[in-house]
Amino acid sequence: MSLALTFAACSSEDGDDDTAKDLAGQSSEDTGSSDPSPTEQQSEGTGESEPLPEWAPKIVTDDSDGVTGLDFADTPKPGDELEVFLVKEGDGPEVQKGQTITANYFGSVYGSDQPFDESYSSTPFQAPIGVGSLIPGWDQALVGVPVGSRVLLSIPPELGYGKEGSPPVIPPNAHLFFVLDIIEAA
Repeated sequence: MSLALTFAACSSEDGDDDTAKDLAGQSSEDTGSSDPSPTEQQSEGTGESEPLPEWAPKIVTDDSDGVTGLDFADTPKPGDELEVFLVKEGDGPEVQKGQTITANYFGSVYGSDQPFDESYSSTPFQAPIGVGSLIPGWDQALVGVPVGSRVLLSIPPELGYGKEGSPPVIPPNAHLFFVLDIIEAA
């Protein structure tokens, strides 16, 4: 998929300027690995496994840790809140409002067995963050996340594409899930 299509799938005209996202209370332990099981992400350095939160679908990856799917088989119906889980905490600087991020991402509508868009198989995505050029869920969740992190997001319709959706790939009132690897912020 081209970068232009990727940007169109994630952009929003009615962005939210409330970008402060308190990650306190969220797991910030490094829980990624090159060979995670679909239900757990192994904690690097400790050998211990950390379960994904109850709201989270299983993350399916390939041999190079690129995201290839989300398994919603045991995932409960999503709530009305933005959910953020730091799957793997990066060691880079925190993403700042107004910076352009470079990221790989995998986006899916709740319950779908196919992504509506992804960049792992093509070119990483680039866009300014926290300034209303992306859906509000991204603007709110990604500011403050360290570069190098893998983040799992559950985005309610009002922080995604709302009542209108983004036909034909995102239906009205769709609850969105994203896995993002933050590569760079400048």
